[in-house]
Amino acid sequence: MVFATVYAPPMKIAIRIVIGLALAVAALLLVLYIALAPPAPLGVPEPGAVLSGVTVINPGHGREANRLVRVEGETIASIASADGTTGEYSGAFVLPGLIDMHAHFPPPSALGNTEHFAFLFLYHGVTTVRHAGDLDGTTTEPARQGVRSGAFPGPRVFACGPFVDGDGSRWPNSRQVREPAEAREVIEAIAEDYDCVKAYNTLTPESAAAVHAAAKEVGIPVIGHVPRGARFDDAHLDDAQHLMGMTGPEGSHGPFPQSMSAWRDLDDERLDEIVRSAVARGIAVTPTLVVIDRLSRMHDHAALSLEFDAQLMPRYFRNVVWRQNPELTDADYVGLRAALARELELIAALHRAGVRIHAGTDVLVSFVVPGASMHRELQLFVDAGLTPEQAWEIATRSNGSFLPTPGLGTVTPGAPADLLVFSEDPTHDLAALDSLLAVVANGRLYTRTELDAHLALRRSHIEGAIFDRVSVEIARRVMARLFDRSKEED
Repeated sequence: MVFATVYAPPMKIAIRIVIGLALAVAALLLVLYIALAPPAPLGVPEPGAVLSGVTVINPGHGREANRLVRVEGETIASIASADGTTGEYSGAFVLPGLIDMHAHFPPPSALGNTEHFAFLFLYHGVTTVRHAGDLDGTTTEPARQGVRSGAFPGPRVFACGPFVDGDGSRWPNSRQVREPAEAREVIEAIAEDYDCVKAYNTLTPESAAAVHAAAKEVGIPVIGHVPRGARFDDAHLDDAQHLMGMTGPEGSHGPFPQSMSAWRDLDDERLDEIVRSAVARGIAVTPTLVVIDRLSRMHDHAALSLEFDAQLMPRYFRNVVWRQNPELTDADYVGLRAALARELELIAALHRAGVRIHAGTDVLVSFVVPGASMHRELQLFVDAGLTPEQAWEIATRSNGSFLPTPGLGTVTPGAPADLLVFSEDPTHDLAALDSLLAVVANGRLYTRTELDAHLALRRSHIEGAIFDRVSVEIARRVMARLFDRSKEED
């Protein structure tokens, strides 16, 4: 009785303290969960739309004024004369959705990275993405199945799946082909689930040839890097990425940014050889010019971070993830800009020669923002000497005809209903990209008002104080683990 009399009050107090602490911890966790959880995705509407009194533009293939475009399900059902009928978008211009032929989604996380990337693509009119290799085996399906299932809006996703490499693969999600005899089994397995093969750096020339032959037999293209030690002239690729290997093996995979000096010093004879080789072998080229453009401006990281594109991304990308770059000198930045100028000259020469050029961005690389980077890539094509309409043709019809869905990248009856509606004509001036009125993706129409409202919601979320501080700290810890080893360009 004495024990109970003496100790009962302190025990009650202790229990109350424990309960109070537990409730405080629970409340803190709830606050963190609410602060970190992404906003609900933009609603996915039912398919179907009618656009009346519009000018239909198929870049490089003509335009038709005063048309009525009818979308049924996920397909363009018909295009006919508007016959005087008007609608909400009368007087507007309808073009195919943009197609990004080289992008990477980030690993999924509770922070909603996949949904955020998918929305930004859509917001900027990118209605199709080729996911050019799954870095760790986690990034393809959340994006591809999320959009397919209607869990969140975004572009249709074609995917290459795992990297195909030789010895010393960098990425954990790689299938190794060390000997030519191993190629068939690897490629057949990839073809069961994916739309393309992503060849990588350490394939031997013999294995690269076997990979290409096996892929041709199963009917999927090989995209990727010119392997180390090989030349572009004999890379066994259907679509060469990043202009790698074009200056020769001695300059293609050297330490960055010294490898850029090979571009800066590229002579006209070698440039002509590249063009002749691309023509003779029927190799397409996805230059991802925006990568070098962004990197060449990172000498002023603060200014780059304040650009509108960058502000669409959480601060942990700008200040942590995208700081994982080599230390560059002023001379390096001068060299990067000179290299980009020479690459633009090559693009002009390839285009004049009729080489297939694809528009791709390598989203996930530093300051290459989903969707917005495609607008920059188009501008770089124009900087190279192409007209805005030629740049549009590349980013729509040319890109789409390389993918396995008939009609993709066109505004024609029976084609996929991936459309952009503008108040001004962006094939005359790329500045009209800012006049986007609506996006139709997979037959579903999203108005600019809806897109702007959801973007404002997402920006408010990522700029919240708790989300900002906690996500930056998480990113610092993750990047410290991931980038202890030496890095190379993807």
